[in-house]
Amino acid sequence: MKKKFIIGQISDTHFVNKNEKLFDKFDTYTRFVKTIETCNELLEIPDFYIISGDLIHDNESFYKEFFKLCNNLKRPVYAMMGNHDKRNALKKYVKSDLIDTHGYINYTISDYPLEIICLDTAIENNIEGTIFETSIKWLEEKLTKSRNKPVIIFMHHPPIEIGSLLFDHINCNNGDEFIKLISKYQNVKEVIFGHVHCFFDKIINGMSSRLREWYGLHFPELDNIIDSINGYAQIVVAGKREGMSDDVIFEKFEVRDAKSSMIGDCVYNICQQLERQPSHKLILEMMPERFRPN
Repeated sequence: MKKKFIIGQISDTHFVNKNEKLFDKFDTYTRFVKTIETCNELLEIPDFYIISGDLIHDNESFYKEFFKLCNNLKRPVYAMMGNHDKRNALKKYVKSDLIDTHGYINYTISDYPLEIICLDTAIENNIEGTIFETSIKWLEEKLTKSRNKPVIIFMHHPPIEIGSLLFDHINCNNGDEFIKLISKYQNVKEVIFGHVHCFFDKIINGMSSRLREWYGLHFPELDNIIDSINGYAQIVVAGKREGMSDDVIFEKFEVRDAKSSMIGDCVYNICQQLERQPSHKLILEMMPERFRPN
């Protein structure tokens, strides 16, 4: 029987030392101790834990006791940056290979059935987050390298609005750029974040993914020429073959190098299918503008 693979997420512990209270109210020390005890009592203990930011609350001296307690967990722990963390201090407690060449705590966990990418989104002394230009390039390199493996991305700040007046103005300020990038990689299965102190679950580009599944089934040759799930959606939005030169097809549908006649035939056949599946185009047109394929 195949062994189940489990990732444990702990986030926003805002740890303070024993006998102290966060905002003179919250005993985050005791809460973290109880969290560890609960994790160790699980019937199925995760393969490892990712603590997705805001490990401590502003005071870097708290890291020593925090990581001492982490040693009580029965599985390895991977730490990430949050807006209340201190990058230079945190680096002293993580392995050097978890720090990229620009000093950000960006790293991958590769020794499992999934590729886990942990992304540093913290701007120190600023509550909102960003993905720095060098980190965007680093992420794209890792995604390209991992094309043949399912990928899960962890980050502290949400890359999208979650419908919260409290948090939507302090999320990742270039989340749209992040979404556009990962939309090119159908093997990105989940994006998991912290920061917002509540449960949130949303499917991004779900319609585009379903379109790829549906049209890929009917036209398997497309898998050899179109990388992006948005490429399929663009064909559906276009809805007709007329006026589509080879140049337009290559640019609009984000195809790989392939014979233009094959692409033209696929587009023509898909447009014929649209006459029998008009709901696909209608659904795309009804999607909120920010989630439509570009």
